[in-house]
Amino acid sequence: MLPNLTQQFNIGNIVSLASYLYRSNFKKFSRLSLFAHLWLIVPIYGWAKFYALAGLISRLAFSEISGQPESSKVAKIQIKKRFWQFLITAILVILICLLQFFIFYIGISIIAGIIYGILAIIFGAISQPINQANPFDNTIFRIIIIPTAIAVYFSPLWFYSRLFITDLPLAIEDDTNFIGAIKRSRQLSKGLTWRIIAIIFISFVITLPIQILGWLIYSRGFNILIQLISLLLFRDWANENEMFISALLLMILNLITGIILMPFWQSIKSVVYYDIICCREGFDLKINTVQISPKP
Repeated sequence: MLPNLTQQFNIGNIVSLASYLYRSNFKKFSRLSLFAHLWLIVPIYGWAKFYALAGLISRLAFSEISGQPESSKVAKIQIKKRFWQFLITAILVILICLLQFFIFYIGISIIAGIIYGILAIIFGAISQPINQANPFDNTIFRIIIIPTAIAVYFSPLWFYSRLFITDLPLAIEDDTNFIGAIKRSRQLSKGLTWRIIAIIFISFVITLPIQILGWLIYSRGFNILIQLISLLLFRDWANENEMFISALLLMILNLITGIILMPFWQSIKSVVYYDIICCREGFDLKINTVQISPKP
């Protein structure tokens, strides 16, 4: 059963409920995801269509969890009103994350350099220069570079967590534009960064088998595809165009993986958004009682 909706969901509840929404609406969501990914072929307009359809999936998932199911036709009318704003929001989210990462990278590099210089002077490491062939031979270098590298590597996830639900306000709330959606996401996620990161991480782990399967198909299927093309066409053509065939196969597999996984991620966003506004703003809606566990 659904957890007590007057209290904050735990991470397991969020992932389980999103999985339920994904399974129970798999056909409808997958069809929308298919159309969304096919639209990526068309520059600009197609990209806007992709993000609008992603927002549509989120709206449909949210309407179901809120106990007020909405037809795709009605939801599309609402999404169409802000069609271009979904693309603008996505671009701004990318730019904001890149800018934050760039500033963070410069800042942490300067701080790490200063700390290394201070420690080097204190412990006399200046007299033992860093080995250019293997700088990790230097103990102080290891002490500084390892946590710095970890912080740099995971910082994009930290920045993105504050913008994780940006498309939800745009898809659901009235009188919201792309700037308001970004502000709203940052407002709602304030103080919940680690929680959202944990949700993203667990969701990623759940989807990992599908991604691994895709890579296995790519690694095994590439040689088989080359052999088939060599037999059916010309061996020289297949050998000369290995990079093209490899890129084409990878693109197709990424397309299939994206079609399968996008509805799941949009369902995760919808549940996270619903959970936050219920707890922080007392979102008063009648909730349908649904079973999270599979039907017998």
